[in-house]
Amino acid sequence: MTRIAPIVALLAATLALPAQAAVTYSWQQVSASSSMPTGLNLELAFSEEAVAAGSLYLNIRNECDLGPPCIDPQSSLLSLRYWFDHPAVSGQHNLIDYGYLTPPRNYYDRIVMDVTFLPGGLLGGSIFASDGNSDFRMASQGALFSVTDANSDEEFGCGLQYPDCSGASGMLVAAALDVTEVPEPATGAIVGLGLVAAWCARRGRRQSRSNA
Repeated sequence: MTRIAPIVALLAATLALPAQAAVTYSWQQVSASSSMPTGLNLELAFSEEAVAAGSLYLNIRNECDLGPPCIDPQSSLLSLRYWFDHPAVSGQHNLIDYGYLTPPRNYYDRIVMDVTFLPGGLLGGSIFASDGNSDFRMASQGALFSVTDANSDEEFGCGLQYPDCSGASGMLVAAALDVTEVPEPATGAIVGLGLVAAWCARRGRRQSRSNA
């Protein structure tokens, strides 16, 4: 049994992949619109390499209901989260929650963006995202984004409440470099293998003591 522990440890080391540091941009509203609810939230996390390149064009389509291959292999956009906080109804409404190498939450992931990473930690360009349940589209003049269209199958947010949802403006501002690292998909397997290795080593020691 003690021979298994080094093998498991070697396999864990082989699976180990470097984590990616993320630069996170968050929505800061400048002006509201009577055509839209309040409480808009948008968070985008990009890899450091993407930000350093200065600009990024992505056209992502993840449709895992149609069978493999279904996950876009790009590694520049690490996450996209969009939702509305309703003042009276709890929960995150119209939530689009895209994660790197993660299957779609609803029907599919569709993300198209052409963005420039501007000086001062600002973002400019155009962004469209949909998960088959909710979608939004925004574009900027310089660093000032305006929501040009947003829809949802839900009652709240940009759904039945606001059928012509558009008009709010704001900026996407980067936090100081986000030291929270985005784990690669192998992380869970590595943790599991580490636990197996520890169990094997412990059992080996018990057998050695019983044989002594």
